[in-house]
Amino acid sequence: MYLVRDVLDKQVVDRRQTRIGKVDGIVLTAENGSQPKVAFIEMGTSMRIRRLSQRLNRWMLAFATTSRAVEGQHPYRIPWSKITDVGVDIEADVDKSETPLEQSQEWLRQHILRYIPGGLS
Repeated sequence: MYLVRDVLDKQVVDRRQTRIGKVDGIVLTAENGSQPKVAFIEMGTSMRIRRLSQRLNRWMLAFATTSRAVEGQHPYRIPWSKITDVGVDIEADVDKSETPLEQSQEWLRQHILRYIPGGLS
């Protein structure tokens, strides 16, 4: 498997095949000179913005701190042990409703998107 090609930016689905989001980062670990192993996949706005621009990332972190938005500060990590299949989609043994990603999306719907014409469509 080619990690970047087969995992990064792929759609992640939960155990009910509900879309959670896309893989925005990969965390590797290496112990005592051994081969690196995949520890987590990371998802969330903070990872996506960090990949785009350091300046935008600093601005977003400042905004998240002042607005007390927890998801904006830390990416959501899914342990690699919870990944059940890497194919067209990446299947994870998690429940979407229990993730902070769903909570932050609901906050966006309630506080921002509902004021934008067509934002909830």
